[in-house]
Amino acid sequence: MFLFSLAIALAASGAEAALGATVNARGVLEILGNSFGRPGFNATYDYIIVGGGNAGNTIAARLAQDPANYSIAVVEAGSFYEISDGNRTQVPGYNWINTLDFPIGQVSTQTSIALNTVPQAVSAVSFVLLEDMKVLHLVAGESDILTSYTHGFLTIRNNSSAANYMGYHRPTVDSLNKWARDVRDEFWTWDNVYPAYKKSVTFQPPDYTKIDPSQNISYDPSAFDDNGGPLHISYGNYFGPSGEPMKEAMGRAGLSPIAGLNSGKLIGYSTMTAAVDIRTATRDSSETSFLQTGAQASKNLKIYPNTLVKRITFDGEKRATGVDVKANLANVDLDFRLSASKEVIVSAGVWHSPQILMVSGIGPSGTLSQYGIDLVSDLPGVGQNAWDQPLVPFLFLANVSTNTQFQAGNPAVVEPAISDYLNSQSGVLSGVGTGLAVGFEKFPSQYRRRFRNSTNRWLSTFPSDWPEVEYVALENAPISQLQSLLGNISPDQNFLNLNAVLLSTQSRGNVTITSADTLDQPQISPNWLANGDVDFEQALAAFMRVREIASNCSVIITEAFPGPTVNTTEAITAFLRENMNHLFHGTGTCKMGTSRDRTAVVDSRARVFGVTGLRVVDASAFPLTPPGHPMSSVYMFAEKIAESILQGD
Repeated sequence: MFLFSLAIALAASGAEAALGATVNARGVLEILGNSFGRPGFNATYDYIIVGGGNAGNTIAARLAQDPANYSIAVVEAGSFYEISDGNRTQVPGYNWINTLDFPIGQVSTQTSIALNTVPQAVSAVSFVLLEDMKVLHLVAGESDILTSYTHGFLTIRNNSSAANYMGYHRPTVDSLNKWARDVRDEFWTWDNVYPAYKKSVTFQPPDYTKIDPSQNISYDPSAFDDNGGPLHISYGNYFGPSGEPMKEAMGRAGLSPIAGLNSGKLIGYSTMTAAVDIRTATRDSSETSFLQTGAQASKNLKIYPNTLVKRITFDGEKRATGVDVKANLANVDLDFRLSASKEVIVSAGVWHSPQILMVSGIGPSGTLSQYGIDLVSDLPGVGQNAWDQPLVPFLFLANVSTNTQFQAGNPAVVEPAISDYLNSQSGVLSGVGTGLAVGFEKFPSQYRRRFRNSTNRWLSTFPSDWPEVEYVALENAPISQLQSLLGNISPDQNFLNLNAVLLSTQSRGNVTITSADTLDQPQISPNWLANGDVDFEQALAAFMRVREIASNCSVIITEAFPGPTVNTTEAITAFLRENMNHLFHGTGTCKMGTSRDRTAVVDSRARVFGVTGLRVVDASAFPLTPPGHPMSSVYMFAEKIAESILQGD
C-alpha cells in the first residue's frame, strides 16, 4: 500500500533501495508486500471489508487506527487506478476521459466495466451502468440510445472517487434531520453528523498565485477543522474564464450567492470544492487518503486486490463468519476463504452490495429460490428503492476559452498546458473543469404553478431547505458527441455544458440477480421517469430553466445541443426521453430503516436484519439520496458507522 509514498520518499532521499522497501526515520524497515494478503491462502481477520471504495477504505482506516490493533482485510475486485489507468485518473484535468468521453458500449475504461440495464419503458432505452471497475454503460436499446454509469476500484465504488469529477459538497441541515426521522435514530441528525463531515477532510484554501485572483470564491472557514483529514479538498489550481459570468447569469435568473456549499445550506449559487490535493495538483481519492493512512497506521491491515467475493458464509446461528473469494494469478483462478472473527462489512456499492447479499441467501425469498440459493434472511427490500438523480444535458458554444481545444488535442493548447502542470502544478490540468458556478433551487413559482397537483404534493414532502434542482456548468465537453454533431472542431471553437440535475424525483429503480454467481451481471432497472407526470414535469421545468439561465450568460453565443429548433413541447419531450442521463449518484438498494419497515435491509447502525456480524456500509444503505453530490455523505456515513463499531454498537 506504500507503493507511491515509498517511491516518492526514495526518490527524494536519493536512497539506493529496491522499490517498495525502505527504512523509516525510526529505523524500522517498511516493505510494500506487508500491506497485502496472500491470494490462495485461507486466513482469519477480525474484520473483513468487501470493497475498497469510499466507505470501505474509510472504515478500514478508522479500524486500523484504533488502539485495539484489529486485523483487517480489504477485499477488492479491481486494482490500483495509478497502475491500471496510467496518469489519466491521477491528473484532475483528465477527468473527462473516464466520465464524458469513454467508448460507450465497450468495456469502457481502465477503471470501469459495463453493466447493462433492462430496457426502460418510458425512455425506450436500455441503459448501462458503470460499477466498480465495472461500468454502467448504456447499451443500444429500443431506440439505440447510449449512456453510462460509473463505479470503480480501490476508491471507485459508491461515488467512484477514482473516476468521478471529484466534486465535494455537503447536503442540507434538514435533509439529514429527515434521514434521522426516517430511521428513528438521532445519531443521524445534522448536529450529530456535522463533526464527522469535518473529521474526514483537510481543507486547502484557494492558492491565488495559481488561480486567477479575479475569481470570486466564497466559502465558510467554520465548515472545516484544522485537525481534519486525511482527504484533501480544495478548489484545485485552475478555474477557466466562464465561471464568473455563469454565476452572474444565475444571479440574474433569481438565485442568490451563498458562502460555499459545506455548511448545511445549498439553495443559491456558489463554488464547489473538489477532492484535489493542491500541493501536487492530483486527485485525492479514498485510496490515496484513507486506505494509505490505514496501511501506514497498522501492519495488520491487508489488501486483497483483484479478488472477487463469491459469497458471505454463515454459521448455524446465522452469524456472518467470512467470505469465499476468487483471485486470479498468472491466469490461474484461486479459490479460498477469508474468515472474520468479528464482522463482515459489505461496501461493494449500490449495485453489487445487494447482489452479494442475495447470492449469500439474504433477499427476497422468491428470487433466491429461483436460483437455488438457501435462504438465510428473507428481506424483500434487498435490491429495491434505487434512487438516482436524472440529468438534463445542454451544450453551448462559448466566446471564451474552455477545455475544448485541449480535449480536441490542439498542440498550441496541449503543450503549454502540460508544461504548466508539470513545472508549476497549475493550468487546465490542475483543475477539475467544473465547480466555479453551481446553483441549487426549488423551482420558481412561475414553473410550480404549471405543475399538476400530484407533482406539487410530492415536492411538498421534502424539507424547506432541500433543493429540487441543481445547475452545474462544465468547461469540458463530450468531444465524440461534438464531432458527430459538427464534424471537425475548428481551433477557435469552445464549448461548455450547463446541465440540470433533478434532486427530488419520485421514481425508484431496482436491481436483482441473474444467477447465484457474482461473476454474472446483476439485472438493473433504474426506472427514471417511470412514475409518469411527477418527474417528467420537473424535467420539463429544468429544461426551460437552463435556457433561462443561459440567456442571461454573457459568454454563451448559442445553444449547440439540443439546439434552438427543439422548441415545442412535443420536441422537448422527445429530446428528454431520448437524452436524459444520470449523475452516477445511485443509493438505497440496501436501505436503512426500522425493523417495522419491510423495505428496509439494515438498521440505523447498518446491521443487516435477520443475521448477526454483517453490515452494509456504502451508499446502497442510505435511506434517501441527499440533495446534490453524495461523495461527502459516503465518507460521513463510514465515519459514523466506524464510530458506532468502535463504541461497541
